[in-house]
Amino acid sequence: MEKSDSVSLTVHGNVRITEFPEESNVCVKLNTVAVGDWKIITGDTVALSSFSYRGADNRIFIDLPFECGLKGSSPFMWPRLVLNCFSKDTSGKDCVIGYGVLPIPTEPGKHICRVHCFLPEPSSIVQQMMAKLRRMNAEFVDPLLPANADGRYACRTSTRGYVDIEINVSIKSSETGYRFAPSASSEAKINNSHQNVPSSIADLAGIVAVGGEEHADIFGADSENEESKTTRTG
Repeated sequence: MEKSDSVSLTVHGNVRITEFPEESNVCVKLNTVAVGDWKIITGDTVALSSFSYRGADNRIFIDLPFECGLKGSSPFMWPRLVLNCFSKDTSGKDCVIGYGVLPIPTEPGKHICRVHCFLPEPSSIVQQMMAKLRRMNAEFVDPLLPANADGRYACRTSTRGYVDIEINVSIKSSETGYRFAPSASSEAKINNSHQNVPSSIADLAGIVAVGGEEHADIFGADSENEESKTTRTG
C-alpha cells in the first residue's frame, strides 16, 4: 500500500441507555482513542454527559451525542471508543462504577452496540476490606487503559453493567486502498437463509427436485405403479 493512500472515517452517534443494577444515577464519559498513524481531524475526543437518574420505568437514559472524524493510512490499530462510567454515592462523591471499550464498527451504516462495563478487582483481601469500608471501587491509573492490550491479561475484572450506543459510520478510502464492504460469509448466510425457505408443497413434504425432469420421473413412476395395479386386478 502506498503512502498516499488513506482511510477517512466519520463517526457520529448517541449514548442512549445504561444499566447498572446497583446504582441509581450514572454519568458517562466517552473518549475517542486514536493510536498509531491514526489522527482525529474534526470533532472532540472527549464527550461528557450529565448525571442521569433512574426513572419510573426503572431505566437510565443518558442521551449523549458525539461526533468525530479520523484519518489513517491503514486499518492497523483501528480507532476505539472508551467509556468511563461514574456514580454519586450518599456523601456526594463521584466514584468509578465501570469501564468499557468498543472498537468502531468496520462496516459503513448504522449500528446499535451494547458495551459491557467492568471494574478491576482488588489484588488482596485487605484491599477488598478497605474498599468496602471506604465505599470506593478499585480504579485504573490510566482511564484509557481498556483501549490498550498491554498488561490487561494480568488484571482481574468483574462485570457491573452495560451501555447501549447507537453509531453511524461512514468510511472512505482511495481507489488503490482497502475496500470496506459486507464479507462474503455474511452474504452466503443471507443466500442460504433464502434457499432454506420452502417455496412449494414438495419442499414442505421433503421432496428434493431440481428442474422438470425429476418431477416427470416421480409422476411417471406413480403412473406405472397404477397401471401395474390395474392390469393385475384385471
